Amino acid sequence: MHTLSIIFPVFAVAMLGYVLTWLGVLRTRDVPGLTRYVFYIALPVMLFDSMSRVALPEAVRWSFLLAYYVPTLLVFFLGMSIVRKAFRFKLTEQGMFGMGSAYSNTVLIGLPVITTAWGDVAILPLMMIIAVHSAVLFSLTTMLAESGRSRDGGIVTAGFRTALGMLRNPIVGGLVVGLLFNLFAIPIPASVATITGWIRGSAMPAALFVTGASLQQYRLMGHLPETGLMVVLKLVVHPALVWFTAAVVLGLPPLWTGVAVVTAALPTGINASVFATRYRAAVAPVTGSILVSTLLSIVTLTVLLVVFAPGA
Repeated sequence: MHTLSIIFPVFAVAMLGYVLTWLGVLRTRDVPGLTRYVFYIALPVMLFDSMSRVALPEAVRWSFLLAYYVPTLLVFFLGMSIVRKAFRFKLTEQGMFGMGSAYSNTVLIGLPVITTAWGDVAILPLMMIIAVHSAVLFSLTTMLAESGRSRDGGIVTAGFRTALGMLRNPIVGGLVVGLLFNLFAIPIPASVATITGWIRGSAMPAALFVTGASLQQYRLMGHLPETGLMVVLKLVVHPALVWFTAAVVLGLPPLWTGVAVVTAALPTGINASVFATRYRAAVAPVTGSILVSTLLSIVTLTVLLVVFAPGA
């Protein structure tokens, strides 16, 4: 399969969501309802279905998680350090900038791109990243934000709140339940499998459509140097460090290296804007980076898929 046939449908559906929202065919107030369907029903069902059937390895490949998350945290703190010195950002703003530089859109864009490029063999490594992605970066960002706002128990309170939130996260729930069905070989009735198959089929297009519709609300609201820096860290530095760690330092197999690098090269996830808006910190550069990195990733992801998924 030619690389363009992977990238074009993904961004075409997202662009359709953007254009229809811009034209008013899909009203802005309609987007939250569709978003809830994607996050609370379609994606959890799809992840449950995938994890219940995927072939599990005999042992967890911890080196793979290290190959992804050590560079991810390095990028997070590098971004914090740069904006503290160059732009005098306060701690809460630094946390938002770090998240925008290191938080990938693993679900809405990562799932369709990676599974289309590599097929079902890429599900396991990608699910390993997704399973702890939000837990790691949400926790770190929340702790920094709360600490920046209050010196009295901020970290403890933020950690407890984040842990409770992860337990209620439907994406994590779908992964965990699917894994349990897999581990204990729990049979799924044919009628239930049919229903999950139908819902799973809607997950990818709906997720991409929501991505485009959501991007319509973002604007380049000034702060171009900060936005540009965040985009460079996300699309260039992050995947480069992951490649070096995975391929050179740890010598991971090509498939696992490719999935890790492409995941790192994904654009900034929309949740970064949710955090920035919630804490009213670094809103302009974070929201701007979501728009710019999503557009530029059409080129960067195409190049990386040519390199790391040559059969695609």
